[in-house]
Amino acid sequence: MADERVYSEQEVSAIIQRAIELSEQGGPGYQPGITREELLRIAADMGVPAEAVQRALRDQGSETNPPPRWHFSEQFERVVEGEVDPEQYDLIIEGLKPMSRQHASGASQIGRTLTMSTWNGFGQSLVDITSRRGRTKIKVTSNGFMQGLMSLYPAFMGSMISMGVLAEKGNAALGVAIGLALMGVGTTIFRWLTRRGHEKSQQMADRLRERVEEALVDQNATTGTVVAAEKPLEQRLGG
Repeated sequence: MADERVYSEQEVSAIIQRAIELSEQGGPGYQPGITREELLRIAADMGVPAEAVQRALRDQGSETNPPPRWHFSEQFERVVEGEVDPEQYDLIIEGLKPMSRQHASGASQIGRTLTMSTWNGFGQSLVDITSRRGRTKIKVTSNGFMQGLMSLYPAFMGSMISMGVLAEKGNAALGVAIGLALMGVGTTIFRWLTRRGHEKSQQMADRLRERVEEALVDQNATTGTVVAAEKPLEQRLGG
């Protein structure tokens, strides 16, 4: 009997993450998100007790919008049960401010996938909405590029000018001190702006999920009305 390889928990996590990435590249069998039952089944296959999973779910549910740690880029994903009609995408993203790119609109739609670059109030967010195989996936990605242009770049230019001018006057040490102070202030502002941009992106993901849920309710109500209208007259009258 051939030896069967045993994978560590870290390897299993990396393999599953890579499999998800590959499936999101357009595999025909891909379905965004997993249900609670599927999560329990995966955990059972990995030897994790169902009680531990239930406790982890309760712990996650008790954390209402925890303050995110600072990162240059953050990604927020939401999955809604139900396949929304792509014709409703315009209503779902209504109110978002698109960021134009080289004379092109900030929003583009290919099939059942919509991609949009939008301003979140503090920086740029990239919105992706995909609806297929009975579920709708929302992904909002936030990065600190615009915040860097608004804070780090002016601070850097100011520090360079200050050091150059003061060095010519023989006060190089003072110039370095002022330059470091400007960069310190710029870095603090950059981190604050980036964190606020991430918070706005998280709120945007939650708001888009609510809109998708509302669109699904309206969509199901409309479908039910159409189906009822197609019934024979005597059935609709209860005859």
